Amino acid sequence: MKLPAILQLIRPSLPKLKPSITLLIFLFTIVSLVWLWIWGSEWTFADYKPFSSFGTRLLITAFYIIIYLGWGFYFIFKKLQKYEQKQKETKSKARDPIKEDIDIQNRYLKHWIVKLKEHFNNDRDTVYQLPWYLVVGAQKSGKSTLLAEGYPFTSLYSEESKEQKSSLINALLGEQAVIFDVDGLLIEQPHTDDQGKPKLYNRLWFSFLDWLLQVRNKQPLNGLILTLDLHDFVSSNKRRQDEILSSLHQRILDIYKTLQCKLPVYIVFTKLDLFYGFDAMYQKLDKHQRDSILGVTFDNEDKWAEEFNVFWSNWIEGMNRAIPDMMLNGVDSIQRSALFSFSRQMNGIEDYMKYIVNYLLLNQDKQTFILRGLYLVSSTQKGQIDDIFVKTTAQQYHLSIQPYPTWPISQTSPYFSTQLFKEVLLSEPNIAGYNQKAEQQYWHKVKIFAGIGALCSIGLISVCHYFYEKNHKSGEYVLEQVKQYMGTSASNEDDIYGDSELPTLNPLREAMFAYGNYHEYNRFISNFGFYQGYKIAPSIESTYLTLLQQKYLPAILRGLTVELEHAAKESEQKLEILRVMRMIEDESGRDTDLVMNYMRHRWSDLFVGQQDKQYQLAQHLEYAMNHNQWKKERDDGDKMAIEAFLPFKQPIQLAQVELRKLSIFQRVYQSSLIKSVHVLPIDLNVKTQIGASFDSVFKVNNEKLLVIPQFLTYEGLVNYFLKQDEQLIDLTALDSWVLDITKNVKYTDTDRANIKRHIIDLYMSDYINTWHKAIDNLMIKDFDSIASAIVTLETINNSEQPLKKAILLIKDNSQVVTLSDTTSKDEPKITFTDEERTLINHIHREFAKEVSVLQDNNEQLSAIQNASQKLSDLHRYLLMIQNSPSPGKSALKAVQLHVNQNSSDPIIEIQQLAKTVPEPLGRWLNELADQIWDVIIREAIRSLEVEWNEKVVKDFNLNIADRYPFNPSSNRDVSLSEFQRFFKNNGVIDSFYQENLKVFIDNNLFKDSNDKLLIRPDVLAQLKAADKIRRTFFDAQNALIVQYTIEPVSMSGNKRRSLLNLDGQLIDYSHGKSIKTQLIWPNTMREEIESKLTLISNSNQSSRSLTRSGSWGQFKLFGMGKLTNITESSFDVRYDIDGGYILYRISVDSAENPFAGGLFSQFKLSETLY
Repeated sequence: MKLPAILQLIRPSLPKLKPSITLLIFLFTIVSLVWLWIWGSEWTFADYKPFSSFGTRLLITAFYIIIYLGWGFYFIFKKLQKYEQKQKETKSKARDPIKEDIDIQNRYLKHWIVKLKEHFNNDRDTVYQLPWYLVVGAQKSGKSTLLAEGYPFTSLYSEESKEQKSSLINALLGEQAVIFDVDGLLIEQPHTDDQGKPKLYNRLWFSFLDWLLQVRNKQPLNGLILTLDLHDFVSSNKRRQDEILSSLHQRILDIYKTLQCKLPVYIVFTKLDLFYGFDAMYQKLDKHQRDSILGVTFDNEDKWAEEFNVFWSNWIEGMNRAIPDMMLNGVDSIQRSALFSFSRQMNGIEDYMKYIVNYLLLNQDKQTFILRGLYLVSSTQKGQIDDIFVKTTAQQYHLSIQPYPTWPISQTSPYFSTQLFKEVLLSEPNIAGYNQKAEQQYWHKVKIFAGIGALCSIGLISVCHYFYEKNHKSGEYVLEQVKQYMGTSASNEDDIYGDSELPTLNPLREAMFAYGNYHEYNRFISNFGFYQGYKIAPSIESTYLTLLQQKYLPAILRGLTVELEHAAKESEQKLEILRVMRMIEDESGRDTDLVMNYMRHRWSDLFVGQQDKQYQLAQHLEYAMNHNQWKKERDDGDKMAIEAFLPFKQPIQLAQVELRKLSIFQRVYQSSLIKSVHVLPIDLNVKTQIGASFDSVFKVNNEKLLVIPQFLTYEGLVNYFLKQDEQLIDLTALDSWVLDITKNVKYTDTDRANIKRHIIDLYMSDYINTWHKAIDNLMIKDFDSIASAIVTLETINNSEQPLKKAILLIKDNSQVVTLSDTTSKDEPKITFTDEERTLINHIHREFAKEVSVLQDNNEQLSAIQNASQKLSDLHRYLLMIQNSPSPGKSALKAVQLHVNQNSSDPIIEIQQLAKTVPEPLGRWLNELADQIWDVIIREAIRSLEVEWNEKVVKDFNLNIADRYPFNPSSNRDVSLSEFQRFFKNNGVIDSFYQENLKVFIDNNLFKDSNDKLLIRPDVLAQLKAADKIRRTFFDAQNALIVQYTIEPVSMSGNKRRSLLNLDGQLIDYSHGKSIKTQLIWPNTMREEIESKLTLISNSNQSSRSLTRSGSWGQFKLFGMGKLTNITESSFDVRYDIDGGYILYRISVDSAENPFAGGLFSQFKLSETLY
């Protein structure tokens, strides 16, 4: 195919334009990138800004860079390839000395092809523009002279061309053909080693043939011209003749084997003028006669000998007939013998010519070459003339050879060669055969294309038949489905799922889609023009859509209405149902995918295992969503559409009013939060993030607060929430339409900005509160022993560093964004708007104090590092207590030192540090200090328990607990000495209290940091009771003494006198004025005493008495009476004896009443302190 004329004119100049084009491309790249980054973000095309995204511009820039890098790598790669190729050639030349000669020849041929293409204006089929011929002949066979004199050829190379002079092949261009003149050295290929290249000519010859096959692989040559110096051949001996013919025969065989094509062969016998008598025979010929052809062109290759004999006979006969006349009239007497000699010589060389033909060609395969003719020429007349006939005779009879003249240089002209090229040699270019391999490939392609064509034809016929049959069957199927529909009765069930309508809808749908969806088919080209759906489907579709609107969609809405009424008030579920209902009834804001996804899930729950039914329901609904315009028809006044929708109008409006109570922004935000659960990875668990050491350090009040939705993490913020801005705005617009706040889903830019601001505020508040709650929920665990506290401290300071991890977690989720660097160097750049950057930085500022403990300050340790050192000191402090011989004693000593502030222990240092660092680290440090202080106290108290049991409890239980007054029913009394020893100041219980428990109780250390009692409450109560006993029964001098007054109040009339003896202290009373008597207890320390009350009656009857013995007799005697009028300082006791009574009033001056009930009976000591 030829290029257009204008391209043919431009093409020679293209190489010169390459640098300019490269420069233009580079300048275009620079200009386009500058435009892209300065003005590209604002460029608008069809209301769309394709380059507004930073990522898009960055991607285009990266694409440019990749293209230029790729071009640079390619350029370098090609340079390296050339360099390596040169090195290989250099090494190859060193190994193969002939390689350079072959390269010279190939370079000559390659450049000649370039010249040839330029000559034909770079036509792509330049090599096939003219036929190519190869001239083959031995050295000095006259082929070059034949070409120079016989036909006007030109060499495309200049005469001074170095490559042409060094090449053994001369390519010539003529008007009719291209001729390759091969040097005789390549034909004879003499075995010379003068240059150290013994196979030089053979390699050059085959290189040339390979080049021919490469350049013109279809038809390498159109003919072969063999030139043979006839005079030299005839005059040579047999050996020389065989050498000439053998070399020619081998070259012909090489040509066939290499080129694999059948070539016409023209044999031209040159130098006819060297036979003596040639001048005499043809001197009278005019130019026309000289230009004529002397030779024979064979019509039938198999009968070449007969045709040659005819030609030769006629030629010899013509000469013989002309000789007499020429001898008489045409020549002088000297030339007469020459005429006869020439005739005899020509007559004698006939056998030589036949021998040459037979040797060169006819002993070859007949399919190898086509013998087209034999021709005799004399291109120029020069050289030594010779008489072969006379020479042969002289040699036979050993006679001296007669000398003959030479041709004068000035008398030369071509004989029989001028028309030879035009009319014979170059006139039959189409006789040559094609390269067998190329021809085989050609016919192979023809067969392939023919086969493909046949298959395509068969396929076309089959397709036409298929679509014809398909449409025919579709028509029959339509009739079948319509009949089924006509035979289906309408359902009377109150359908709320839509499945009751399937028996009527399915046949209609099947009939409508029997031809496929006609909306998607072209009526002219679909199904190869056989498509008939556009004629039938529209009428069926009209009925189908009517049924969908009147039956199917109302059934679905009834079910959704039921769900809407049962949904929780103002819930997201209710809004979701309302969305679906609004999209079903109003196509203006319809989202088909949303409706289909909801209904598919609903049907999958309702019709479990009924896949076909679910699929059919979904098909009908999807078609309704895509083609039904219920709202438009209602607005147009369609009564059927209005009546079908009427039952659902009020429920939808009521739901809209209810759901509008919550801000649309809050509702959209909640919806986005719920949606993110299905998109983002699993929620972030603070416990999991801190690791296995969490339980060893922390406790929580609410495990749920530790689970933070991915939506409220930094990754969720950057990679989801900020990317959902537009979607959230769209959802806001959609829900505004759903709730009938707006009439469409289109918002202005100002509205969208306002929505975005509200949603960002909601997100920011939720983000901050969620993280504060999670961190506030982390508290230091309670320790049950010093050992557990040591383990926790070791866990805090080991490689996991849970406290630091927790703060790092806060830092990772409150990163700051600067204007210069939005992300780390290892991550792709992310661009933020000013509003988004404000959101991120506000979150960062909210937690800046919390994470500041991780920052070094003026080459000083960060707060977390300082805390770690303090905790290490505390760890050593606890180890010292734990590893001491008596940890409890060491703990008690530590408590005493801590309380007395005799030293600054690590706990105090931790507490002081906690006051200076922000939360949560400060709170954790404080909790650690409190918890550790609690376990130290607990350990100290635990160590006191043994001593408590041995010194106090055991003593009490053995000597006091089971005796009166501590056991009122006991017959044994507590001895006063034991009582005094146990309860006095510095007594058993008081000494233990003062030495061990006082430090805890006075410093309020009997409660831990959680207000949990470290000392049992009953122990504390009994210690108070013991103190009360001590204050009641012992004076300042630690003496056991109780002072009280007793006064008789009244006595029954049947008694005249009462006598009360209390440890030897007598109170005598007769009716009259009562006297207050001051008494003490004990009045004596003797055990053998008694207390006695005696009433003496008026009659002479014997008196009756109440007696109690022992040191506690007074208490026992008072206990026998009935106590009344009880106050804090006094009480009345009445004794009923022998039908009479006596009433005493007992008063106590001190604050403590020794006779108070329960003072002794309720006093019991626990065996454990905690």
